[in-house]
Amino acid sequence: HNPTTRECKGLLIEESRTNIHKYSQDLSNWTVESGGSVTANTHISPAGDQTADSLNGTQSGSSAYRTFSLTSGTAYTFTVFLKYVSGNTNIQIQIGDAPFGGSSGRSSTTFNTSTGALVSNTGGTATVNDVVAFPNGWYRVSITRTPTSTASGFMDINHTSSTASTVAVWGAQIEEGTFATSYIPTPDTKSVTRGQDLVEITGEEFSEFYNRTEGSFVSEIMIKPSFPVSGYATVMMSLSDSSYDNRVTLSSSTGSAAFNADVTIGGTNNRAVIGSYTSGSYSIKAAMAYKAADSAGSLNGAAAVTTSTSPGTLPLLTRADIGKDHGNFNPLNGHIKRIMYYSKRLSNNQLRTLTS
Repeated sequence: HNPTTRECKGLLIEESRTNIHKYSQDLSNWTVESGGSVTANTHISPAGDQTADSLNGTQSGSSAYRTFSLTSGTAYTFTVFLKYVSGNTNIQIQIGDAPFGGSSGRSSTTFNTSTGALVSNTGGTATVNDVVAFPNGWYRVSITRTPTSTASGFMDINHTSSTASTVAVWGAQIEEGTFATSYIPTPDTKSVTRGQDLVEITGEEFSEFYNRTEGSFVSEIMIKPSFPVSGYATVMMSLSDSSYDNRVTLSSSTGSAAFNADVTIGGTNNRAVIGSYTSGSYSIKAAMAYKAADSAGSLNGAAAVTTSTSPGTLPLLTRADIGKDHGNFNPLNGHIKRIMYYSKRLSNNQLRTLTS
């Protein structure tokens, strides 16, 4: 659900990720310096339990940090939940890939913890992905940076004023990748890995509804506004025989905003390019219909695009995959808000209406 409006966003489907930030919600096990102090379990966290700590500062540079082993040339995304408590509203997140204490290889990103506004981003190659508002004054900050050194890296949460100030901190995460995924708690000294979300229908459950000769499916997804992501396709739904040679797929192209309705038979793909995702939006509605020599697709209420070159008989397919392909590649990393299957070929006008 949307944390603020409570709107249902649907089924979250994500790839596997590892949070390497140990003690992600226990600042007492971080290094605190420069007039700073930590008070444990002072606030209700975004998860609804009283596990968020206070980072208190009495001067500019009061901070808490942990160091990590990072791989040079690999992109990492750093996230943390922050909440304004008292004093100065600005908090700086310093990320580095040089030994702590030196200024080289360090980026400094400052946020207003009362409003979530970005104040500045300097001194490095950090990219601010987004700041997401949560209830009760919390914001989740997401920053991506690629280290250029094999030295230990760090994420440092830093007060920026000599005014006595307090900020609540919870849910720190460092993961390989160019975008953030949902929070993975690390209660102690161990990194924690979340497995990939696999949504699939096979066997009798599939054969009970699948019509080999014709059919249609409609899907609405919610994905990150930073889409498309290099190297990823966005699979809404795919029917296949567990191969790439025979399948019916509604998805985007790899690393592209273009969505396609594909019917692949014996390795020959027949594609209807149904339109492109508009950057900055969250919701995508798409539908496709398949039938021998008569398939089509529609995106966000646009006129259906057809293709009539499908050769031969449609293959006997054995599975449906939602938010990924049969090989567990191209995870959606977003939400499936709605998905419907029809055991007949809907008309082009119906496809358009269902995606409006």
